[in-house]
Amino acid sequence: MPVPGHVGSDYERLRPDFRVIDDPFHPGRRVMLVPAIRPDVALLHAVAAAPDGTLLLDLFEDDALLAQASCRVLATAERITTADELRRAGTGPVLEGVHVSAVVEAPGAARPTLVRGAYEVDAGAVARYVEAARDEVTFKTWLAEHVYD
Repeated sequence: MPVPGHVGSDYERLRPDFRVIDDPFHPGRRVMLVPAIRPDVALLHAVAAAPDGTLLLDLFEDDALLAQASCRVLATAERITTADELRRAGTGPVLEGVHVSAVVEAPGAARPTLVRGAYEVDAGAVARYVEAARDEVTFKTWLAEHVYD
């Protein structure tokens, strides 16, 4: 992917896999090329999903691009519905089920972050998470309380 804004930055020194070339569309300009990533697994939370894995995604996120770049996609969704309903919704991109390995209905699974139209971000919970993550002991306690229990 071309990233013109990073030419001359520390990325050139720190990331030998990034390349700077002459911009073929703008003579005299340089552009940085960043190699594609290929995640083994993408974990997504969808606004809604169909049983075949088709997902209705948030309009303002790049989840569809992440899913298409990944080897496997595991998704949770606020609700399960039909693929036809997802396509008629018109509120966000629809990712076809061929890209999704598994989907499960899990209302609220994006908390404490948001799902537009369902619930807002819980800033207090995010702040408590950030504070707990500063130390291994407090983070293990936070995980035990909020994930494992």
